Amino acid sequence: MKGIPTADQVRAHIRAHYADFRDADVELFDAHNHVIYRVILPGGRTYAIRMINPESYRRGEWISVAEEHDILAAIAGTGLGPKTYGCDDRLVEPFILQEFVTATCYNDLKPLSDEHLASAARAIALLNEEPISPDRFPFMRQYIHKGYARASAAWYFRLADSIRRLPRRDVLRWTARILPLARKASRLLAKAEYLLPSEFSFHFDGAHTGNTYWRDGKTMFLDWQKVSWRNDPSFTLVRFATSTAEQGIVSERVFETLVNTYQQVRPVPEFDEIAVFRLMERQVADLVFVLWDHTRRRDAQPVEEGTSIVPRYREVRRALQRY
Repeated sequence: MKGIPTADQVRAHIRAHYADFRDADVELFDAHNHVIYRVILPGGRTYAIRMINPESYRRGEWISVAEEHDILAAIAGTGLGPKTYGCDDRLVEPFILQEFVTATCYNDLKPLSDEHLASAARAIALLNEEPISPDRFPFMRQYIHKGYARASAAWYFRLADSIRRLPRRDVLRWTARILPLARKASRLLAKAEYLLPSEFSFHFDGAHTGNTYWRDGKTMFLDWQKVSWRNDPSFTLVRFATSTAEQGIVSERVFETLVNTYQQVRPVPEFDEIAVFRLMERQVADLVFVLWDHTRRRDAQPVEEGTSIVPRYREVRRALQRY
């Protein structure tokens, strides 16, 4: 496995290949799913270099940086994402050179005000209107999601994979508890597919509050590593909603503010009901994910101690009891 390039390696590369960066300094800014370097020019102007973290166990989950660059270039001028200046595959790991954004993360604004919620909903509605499709960008064909079947299949795969990875008693117990909820949710979602429109739209699957920022009185998004083309208009909005509070428990005020504001910008028939079913899908998906991710990390702690599985399980069970 390739290691994370050092700041010295990145500095040497950009000084050698970019005339405007001959005297640039580089510092490692963050290393999580992606690695971010801050590039500082002598006059104080800053840029960001962003690449997939080659050491992350999740590195295979993201779109390529070349695809991410194309998405950012396509939405240039909307203010919804950072400006991008190019993509480079000559370093040991391909990277994007983009704007270094100074803004306030929505995680640091919690509890979110109606102003921040409404702004996010408007931004998501505009994002969903962007003409980014498989016809325009062929790589988007691999990110097409129709209905709920693909999501449900992922739940069952991840539950089985959790047992395969870590066949511990607590993992087996939680898999057995989650499976009936997943089956019930799958049946309900299959019956609700008739609500979904035939039209597809562009979605930013990573639009949680950790990737949502407040800059100059407007909402923007960073870290565009996961996108999709879906016939569920509510996906990005609900993805954001589930991140507004701990353990994915969405308050009625938050949900209503988001849904109502979204529809003011982008009216969609049956949107309220579609969003409710997507919320069900996302909450089940997140419940399954915390167990699966626990096993991928081979966490030595019991599942109950190492994850938020208990409150998530209670919330999903409560939600499904309505049906």
